[in-house]
Amino acid sequence: MDNFKTSPNPVLTEVERITALEMALTQFNAQRALSPKDKKLEMIKIGTTTLLLEAGSPGSSYYNRVIGFGPDELDRLPEILDLYAEHRISPCFDLTPDKQSGELAEALSEQGYVPRLQLAFVTLEVDQAPEMKEESEIRLVPVTGKNVEEYLGLIARSNGEATFDRDLMDRKNGYFYRSDFMNWTAWIGEEPAGMCSLFIRGEEGYAANDYTFPEFRGHGCQSALIRQRIRTAKAMGIKKMYADVEFGSISHNNMLRAGFSTVFVNSFWMKKSKV
Repeated sequence: MDNFKTSPNPVLTEVERITALEMALTQFNAQRALSPKDKKLEMIKIGTTTLLLEAGSPGSSYYNRVIGFGPDELDRLPEILDLYAEHRISPCFDLTPDKQSGELAEALSEQGYVPRLQLAFVTLEVDQAPEMKEESEIRLVPVTGKNVEEYLGLIARSNGEATFDRDLMDRKNGYFYRSDFMNWTAWIGEEPAGMCSLFIRGEEGYAANDYTFPEFRGHGCQSALIRQRIRTAKAMGIKKMYADVEFGSISHNNMLRAGFSTVFVNSFWMKKSKV
């Protein structure tokens, strides 16, 4: 929370808490990223705006984001764009609802930016989570030092890759079975069906990286993995859980069914594609 001034408005305070935790997750993801070259994510402050910049991944809208930018700092827009331009990067403007205005939209549009994605950020009071029906056909397996390479193989498969380099796996596998970053696979019969993560900071948890292989979608894998993380969070004394999902998606509905509620919807403004 060090990067944010706590608002007296409880809704905006929740926005700030989620933003801070999601930024911590982004930093961690940069460290554990399964890419040939290690990420060198920078966090740069310009006024109350935070710039995420990863010069080695110029095409990544995730690692090159402008966070906290709003109408009060429109005069800093040229400075922000110039900083990214030095690295030939067109950043993504990650805008919470309280930062959006007609004036800001016009300024970004003049620079060739359009809203391309909306994500809903959801929250759950862990001790108030409702009971959910178990899916008996789904077996959940935590990732450990013994099966982590199998898990990394599933990540490669989900990305359309055959496998990861041996050296890369040796350097990164320890990130995937930590007490502050826990992972699970869902199995149906003898086949891996899905995966998920739980990122933990203090008494807060962030449910992330939900993925179900296409042939197993519709079998309740994500719901089972959500329940697993809620149970784990409760056992660890975590008070609140957060997640982000594409607005109006099946994942959004699954989160709501599990007891999460929507806090806000972000808009992600990116450069228009060249025809």
